[in-house]
Amino acid sequence: MVYTIISFIIVLSILVVIHEWGHFFVARKNGVRILKFSVGFGPKIFGKKIGDTEYVVSAIPLGGFVKMAGENPDEIQKAPDEFASKSVWQRAQIVFAGPFMNLVLAFALMPLVFMIGTEVPAYLDQAPKIGWLDENSPAQKAGILPGDTILSVNHRNTDTWESVRIQEGANPNKVLEIVVSRGGEKKTLQLTSGSDEKTGVGTAGWYPEIPATVGQLRKGYPASKAGLMEGDKIVSMNGNPITHWNQMSAIVKRNEGKEIQISVERDGNLLNKTLTPIKDEASGQVVMGVSMGQKTVFKRYGLIEAVKKGFAKTFELTRLTLDVLKQMLTLNLSLKSLGGPIMIAQLTGQAAHSGMGDLISLMAFLSLQLAIMNLLPVPVLDGGWLLFLGIEAILGKPLNQKGMQIAQTIGFAALMTLFVVVSYNDVLRLFR
Repeated sequence: MVYTIISFIIVLSILVVIHEWGHFFVARKNGVRILKFSVGFGPKIFGKKIGDTEYVVSAIPLGGFVKMAGENPDEIQKAPDEFASKSVWQRAQIVFAGPFMNLVLAFALMPLVFMIGTEVPAYLDQAPKIGWLDENSPAQKAGILPGDTILSVNHRNTDTWESVRIQEGANPNKVLEIVVSRGGEKKTLQLTSGSDEKTGVGTAGWYPEIPATVGQLRKGYPASKAGLMEGDKIVSMNGNPITHWNQMSAIVKRNEGKEIQISVERDGNLLNKTLTPIKDEASGQVVMGVSMGQKTVFKRYGLIEAVKKGFAKTFELTRLTLDVLKQMLTLNLSLKSLGGPIMIAQLTGQAAHSGMGDLISLMAFLSLQLAIMNLLPVPVLDGGWLLFLGIEAILGKPLNQKGMQIAQTIGFAALMTLFVVVSYNDVLRLFR
């Protein structure tokens, strides 16, 4: 827990500092006097004043801000070094600089992920051939069968399992058009996706071909006590042939406290074992105490290829983010699928444990989200300021200050309501 919190604070602080430095740098370039540069909100922990600017670290590490002279209407003294004294174009540059720096950071970090390299499931690069369908899953209800190969999801080609997972996860609780290849023929099916209770991402209940190979064993659990070893391939349970990991898992879940006869293949030999699944107190699941023995591959690329793949990945994530925003605005996406600071902290902790590549990848993704969300035309966000400045440029005169303050109050209330909703979702996920 402590490790997760520390990782979250470090990642968030980096994103905030980069964002606010963008505002700070361009403001200084345009001759605006900076009064305060704060990382965090609330009471000051420590700070130092250099010239006109006080650099501060504050108690609540969930953001930050740059305070410029003449930024607030009631503080304007019409001095030439105030924000309000600058031209519309100069103010727009200053406002846009924050989100722009987050975009730059995302595009800079993602290639680094491909250069560092990471372990990924081998199946992600394979053709998306269905090996298993959960009972009563969206995919099974849609008429998809084991052996089908997914050709496209919602008119987007899916030549690998990774591309399928991206489209599936980005479209929770939505009707999707699925094109599959079956026996050399193309079939078009309608699938209504579900959503994961913990993360809110879309689910279909389809899986690649995954043999029931034993991965790590938990000491003191039934599989370890029965003498199973890492690398064993489970070929039958209670006389029933096992062809997929999920098939084995389903049998285990149905047999809490019941003895199961298991046949495993080890070094070309067939061995018989007996074990009794138990209910794990931590997860509440019926288990025998093994993880999936999934094949992984380590991928690392040279500079040029890493830049190409990094940029392509960032563009893809941008498109997916815009798709999600579109679904939200058209009320095709439930707010229940959104996560807040608790969920982000959990993901950061998991990424930090997984390795530097995963942590940098998550940081790039969050920086991209911060840039896009800040550019939304909502008062109090940078996009709202850009909207005001655009209207001012069209009208040729400053906007009514009272009207702007009302709009910002409404925008702030809307953002706080959204914050409460996503935080409530986070709490519900914790209890689940």
